Amino acid sequence: MSLFVAGAIGYRYLIDWENRPFCHKQHSTGFKIWMMDRADTNSFPNVGGKSRASLMCITNEMGTYPKLWADGYRYIAGLRGDDPGELVLMYIERPTRWIWHGQPRTVFHRKNRLIVPVDFGWNFHDRTNEGPGECSEWISEQVFQRRLSGTLTFLATNNRPHWQVVLKEHADQLSTPLQLDPLPQPAKSEK
Repeated sequence: MSLFVAGAIGYRYLIDWENRPFCHKQHSTGFKIWMMDRADTNSFPNVGGKSRASLMCITNEMGTYPKLWADGYRYIAGLRGDDPGELVLMYIERPTRWIWHGQPRTVFHRKNRLIVPVDFGWNFHDRTNEGPGECSEWISEQVFQRRLSGTLTFLATNNRPHWQVVLKEHADQLSTPLQLDPLPQPAKSEK
């Protein structure tokens, strides 16, 4: 009996339960169904460039309890399904030891960043996978900074809807401010 109790206590305190990811295959399916239901678009959801509001667009596909599948994630609005696969669609807000949702990691493993790329990892024959994961990549902070900066720069240089809001929302994750020169100017409305 004491071995069972010791094992249960060890399991509870030696496993790092923080920043546990949700199943990224389900995210992938949710986004694909959302896009198929809107046959006229190849765009991922974008509600004014806002991360949480845009991610909530797939609630019908993912389930009505977003605490399970959305908490802890930062979503980058403004991307399209045909954008370069290495761009970051979403990421877990803080470094994690988890590589995928089904493999608990102990407190002795290092932490990395976990991102979900635009191609959900399905097109690795077209690019290099920079880390392990399930429809995701577990990458170092240095690689995360490069990939996130590249994604935000891509949105700005391609003048995607609400790119300024997206940059502002994700700027806190960058170790150095993003330098865009020259900045694309939003279209001015006529009065």
